[in-house]
Amino acid sequence: LISFSLAQGTQVPVQKPDKFIGTVESVTMADAIQGTKSEIVVVNKANTKMSFLVITTTTLYNAKGETIGLEKILKGNEVNVKYKKTVEGVYEAVSVKVTK
Repeated sequence: LISFSLAQGTQVPVQKPDKFIGTVESVTMADAIQGTKSEIVVVNKANTKMSFLVITTTTLYNAKGETIGLEKILKGNEVNVKYKKTVEGVYEAVSVKVTK
């Protein structure tokens, strides 16, 4: 039975985070009243825009490697985002590091 279940692909492989490097276009802080979640929108040099959900487990760093709050990440900052795609197709930030 074990080999059968493994053959059926019931084990989910651990997903390694992907990387996205670009410039912050906008930062949205969570607002329970409006029902919004914390989100950061980043645009890379190829003009590809991606939105990342910032969740409680997301770690945020400044250029010195110190942990910071989302309010410290500003439009125009250059960032390196490590992220995972959820089964729902949402990009969740694992970590965001400001590089400039």
